[in-house]
Amino acid sequence: MVVRVKKQKQCLPEELEGGDCWIAISLADSSGLILAARVGKHTDELLEEVVVTTEGKTDCKRWDSDDWGGYERVLPAQVKHYISKDQTQRLERTNGIVR
Repeated sequence: MVVRVKKQKQCLPEELEGGDCWIAISLADSSGLILAARVGKHTDELLEEVVVTTEGKTDCKRWDSDDWGGYERVLPAQVKHYISKDQTQRLERTNGIVR
């Protein structure tokens, strides 16, 4: 599972008026299927919505992500969290399409 969010510099001008705008996406590693997506401020709550929405759709116990500290606070203890860019090519392509 790979998660990525949209940086503020990628937002449209009207999106900036409402505050930070991030797209958080979780993808199935094997198929690239979007399991969950949320738009909002870059907070633990946004990540928690993605994690909760992803649960039950997969039995994956591994998340690959960047090194933002929210993952350590939100991901359940039984999930292995890898900080790496090794698995992000498909996610970056999907994120660009979604934007």
